[in-house]
Amino acid sequence: MNNLILSIGANSPDREWQMAQAVKRMKQLFKKTVVSEIYEVPAHNGVDAPYLNAVMVASTTMNMEDVTVALKQWETLCGRTPASKQQGVIPIDLDIVVWNDEVVRPVDYSRNYVSTGIARLLSAMVK
Repeated sequence: MNNLILSIGANSPDREWQMAQAVKRMKQLFKKTVVSEIYEVPAHNGVDAPYLNAVMVASTTMNMEDVTVALKQWETLCGRTPASKQQGVIPIDLDIVVWNDEVVRPVDYSRNYVSTGIARLLSAMVK
C-alpha cells in the first residue's frame, strides 16, 4: 500500500463546487482518506484570484505514475487547460506532495497552501 499527501486547490469562479467535486472523486479513488477542512489562501504569485485549498492524506494500491495520470485526467475533465493556467484561472489543481514519506514537491510542501492544511489535519487529529 502506498501513502500520499495530496494538495487540492481551485481559484475559478466556481471554486467551491470544484473543490467539493474533487474531494468526492478523490475519496472514491483512494482508500483511508482524511481531508482537512477547506480554507482560503491568497495566490502565491500575489496576482491571481485567491484559492480554496485542502490537503488529503490517503492510501492506494496504485503506483505514483498511475495516480498522477488519474489526477491530471480529473483536472482536464474539470476544465483545466494550458490557456486557463496562463490566465491564472485554475478550476482544480491536484498534486502529490508526499509519496510514501518522501517529499516529492518540496516547493509546494513549504508553501502556506500545503502547510496550512497539514497543520489543520494534525490539529484535528490531536483533538
